[in-house]
Amino acid sequence: MPASDLDSPKDLRDVLACLVDAEVQSVAVLGILVDWLRPNKPELADARVVALCDRLECGPLAERRQLGVHLRQAIEQTECLHALTESGMPSDDGFFAQIKRRIGRRLLPEVDPPDELETVIRRVFWHKRDYLWLRAVDGATWRRLMDLVGLTADSVVGVPASLASAVRVLAHHTSSLGLSPLITHQLPQLDDLDSPLLTLVDHVREYTECFDDTQKDHESHLNRALETLAQCRSAVEQLRADKHIHGTSLRLTLLSYRLLKQIDRLDLLLHLTDPQTRDFQAAAIDLMHQLVEAENTRNQLRPHIRESVDLLAYQVVEHVAKKGSKYITRTRQEYWRFFVASCIGGLIVAVFALVKLLSTKLDLSLAGEAIVYSLNYAACFIAIYLAGGALATKQPAVTANSIAKAMDQPDGSHALDQIAEMVVRVWRSQFISFVGNLVCAFPAAILLAELYIALTGGPPASPVKAQQLLVDSHPWLSGALFFAAVAGFFLFVSGLVSGAFDNRNLYRKLSSRVAHHPLLRKWFGSRRAERAGAFVDKHGGVIAGNIFLGFCLGTAGTLGVVFGLPFDIRHIAFSSANVGFALEGLGAAPATSFFVEVVFGVLLIGFINFVVSFGLMLQTAMASRHITFGEKRTVLKLLLKRLLQRPWDYFYPPKQST
Repeated sequence: MPASDLDSPKDLRDVLACLVDAEVQSVAVLGILVDWLRPNKPELADARVVALCDRLECGPLAERRQLGVHLRQAIEQTECLHALTESGMPSDDGFFAQIKRRIGRRLLPEVDPPDELETVIRRVFWHKRDYLWLRAVDGATWRRLMDLVGLTADSVVGVPASLASAVRVLAHHTSSLGLSPLITHQLPQLDDLDSPLLTLVDHVREYTECFDDTQKDHESHLNRALETLAQCRSAVEQLRADKHIHGTSLRLTLLSYRLLKQIDRLDLLLHLTDPQTRDFQAAAIDLMHQLVEAENTRNQLRPHIRESVDLLAYQVVEHVAKKGSKYITRTRQEYWRFFVASCIGGLIVAVFALVKLLSTKLDLSLAGEAIVYSLNYAACFIAIYLAGGALATKQPAVTANSIAKAMDQPDGSHALDQIAEMVVRVWRSQFISFVGNLVCAFPAAILLAELYIALTGGPPASPVKAQQLLVDSHPWLSGALFFAAVAGFFLFVSGLVSGAFDNRNLYRKLSSRVAHHPLLRKWFGSRRAERAGAFVDKHGGVIAGNIFLGFCLGTAGTLGVVFGLPFDIRHIAFSSANVGFALEGLGAAPATSFFVEVVFGVLLIGFINFVVSFGLMLQTAMASRHITFGEKRTVLKLLLKRLLQRPWDYFYPPKQST
């Protein structure tokens, strides 16, 4: 590491000379200092701050004191209330309202009030990535710098009025938000007189009154306020943890997320009010990180979109997991049972593939064609589900979150070593599902074609159509691989739709409303109405996802024709059945090399279907748990290690399977 990257004595000497220049304002001094500290790479940030600390230790005492004076003046001469209570807090605005506001501020910047703390932060930390290098500095280094400039617990006298006001305001905001009907409807005990959300304001007020009355027991009132705040956090966490019981909505998810953020900020500010017995420096460092990151990203779209998507994923994927666990085989018995289910799925696909092939002979408009194809696909998927069958590539979208859940630990950490076993089980289950679909769909299609010939005297596909069916599955003579990725995306979205429906069912109590619908009870009787409600509860999400998937697959090709785009879908099970129908329609065997290429294309279609749908859902599930890029790399290494050590486990379960 070059010395010039760590320390520039001449430049630093010039920077520190500004400290004793009476004509330079405090904010300007801090801006000059931060400009010198700002590294080219975040990993160099700690060395920069260490270099500053070394220079201050060796330099005149006046420099250290004056830097502390500038820091205090920059804060004391500004209005801090809004920054302490709102900066970094999730907005009450809707998703698109926030997008519009951020774009508007970028196109036409707002005029910043000069006396606001947020304005000072934006002037000093003007670079949009300053928050990254600030977090890269070690906490011990920040503490050393604070000690040198006199920002210690002993140097704090009393509680600033802005901090006291922020504590009171946040207590009121937290109590008001926590008593929202959306939350109390799910947790009615929060409306009780002894509810922590009701008593929080009183306990915080009693504590803040101690600031002006030294006779009161300061410590006991603070402990009571912190204990009440912890009870509020526990109630909100219970609400989020029980979403699989009562469901949730995006509005409720955002509300609970904002409430937790407010509770965390209030806890941080309460620690700042008691520097003698609490870790004042740690709280101050944490607050600095939060405020700088909030101001650096206030106009950026990506953090807002990522946060909203993460919350939406967290809302939906939990319900997907309930349906996904049964598609992950563990024992050999489950493995072969899944093979049988896949054979059933292959037989049903062959039947509906024939229906689709025959429907192409109808003289339909583009809209009519899309509707017929969509209904055919949807009916096929629902029939497979109700018959207890399995369709290859349909399961990954609902199994990925089961893998992510396997990482969860009670302390909030991620058990990365468990992910390899779960992924191997999913891969193994999909492999046998592929085999079952192909083993049955292809020969069943040939048998159905023979039956059709016996009944009608001609094949279901003409020679021209048969040749086209083979080309459609060819890996490089058509867009089959891209179309397979499109189908994989639709498979992923259908998994989200299933989870969203199940969540909506719980949150809106749809199954109960169906069971007690007055007309259903009048026409069919209470028992049948209750059975209908139970059916919606058990199967509604999967059926909704299948209908959605059917219409996505059925309309894709039509949309491609309408817009003149190369847009269509390919699915391994339907492609294998189409190859069977094509062989019967050609009248002569195709060239061996061409047929081998088509078979290879069918296998590639299945692989891409799986990778796209599974990868997208796994990424969504991991995002909902804030799994980092480093953790993902660790997971990949574990999978590669498992592949090298026991590659056969990816295709057949071991004798002793846990």
